[in-house]
Amino acid sequence: MLVNRDISFLIKTILIIVYMVVLSSCSFEEDMTLVYDESAIIERRKELDDFFKNDASSPLKEDQKYQFEGLQYFPATEDFAFYAQFKVNTHPDTVQLLTSKGYEKRTMLRYGSFSIQDQDGTTFTLTGYRSLDAEDDMIFIPFKDKTNGVETYESGRYLEVEHSPDNSEYFLDFNKAYNPYCAYNKEYACPLVPKENFLSISIKAGEKRPIFQ
Repeated sequence: MLVNRDISFLIKTILIIVYMVVLSSCSFEEDMTLVYDESAIIERRKELDDFFKNDASSPLKEDQKYQFEGLQYFPATEDFAFYAQFKVNTHPDTVQLLTSKGYEKRTMLRYGSFSIQDQDGTTFTLTGYRSLDAEDDMIFIPFKDKTNGVETYESGRYLEVEHSPDNSEYFLDFNKAYNPYCAYNKEYACPLVPKENFLSISIKAGEKRPIFQ
């Protein structure tokens, strides 16, 4: 027969188990919303419009700010949001990325490669680079695709994901692909896309060509 102390311990144990199950369920739902969240993408675009229009750090010149009515995007779509297998380079080599100003180069680590399967089952690979700055936790993914020069900026676009040393899989959402600052202001020196990141497909997601380019 259980004494009061045993009953109390049993009740506490059950409550802890229930709490952990609920907490786990909530965490799963939260993680899922971070995978593809159209409302978050739209909100992010509004924030970027405000930054470009009003912030002192905006790449736009004052006359451009006066004319600016918002960045141009493809409609948000889950079709260009992929799970990508990531393989880190055992010994990342240091590379000099050319920039839009030929006399300047950007030193980075060729950190690893993302293997992505598109909607048609075709697999393509993109190289991810990391800054030599130890405080930068982002993996930089410059890329070109078949939309460049027509619907998107001719020199390519950028995508970034936060680095995690334990990850062998990342979620790459091309709805977040953005133009380099030199697409708006030629005074900036922007890394050019290396040939290894030229894609033979069209990525109809993310930022389009600036209308005043």
